[in-house]
Amino acid sequence: MIGIELQETVEAGDFITARIHWVREGADRSVTRILADVAWRTGGEGNVASGVARVTQVPVRKHQPDGVFPVRLLIPYEGPISFEGELISLSWRLRVRVDQSGFDEFAEAEFRVVPG
Repeated sequence: MIGIELQETVEAGDFITARIHWVREGADRSVTRILADVAWRTGGEGNVASGVARVTQVPVRKHQPDGVFPVRLLIPYEGPISFEGELISLSWRLRVRVDQSGFDEFAEAEFRVVPG
């Protein structure tokens, strides 16, 4: 099971810091890696668009127990900035993937990007 603890708001051009809480679901599942990225996407009546701003691989030791993994990713200076409009909105998410034997686990948490 994955939990994500992060800032609710971050300025464009600044780092978002988060803590990934991961609990192993089964003793026979070995973790290959944990990947985290920050991505934006639009929603609403307008054209749908999305993009990945940054990606990182979180270090995991071979026989590391469940735990908390810190993540720090730079939000681009050029944004885009989060907003809610009448026809379109833009939101940011921190997405986490635990790459393990069997089925991978996924989680995401939303945050806002404001002008720097």
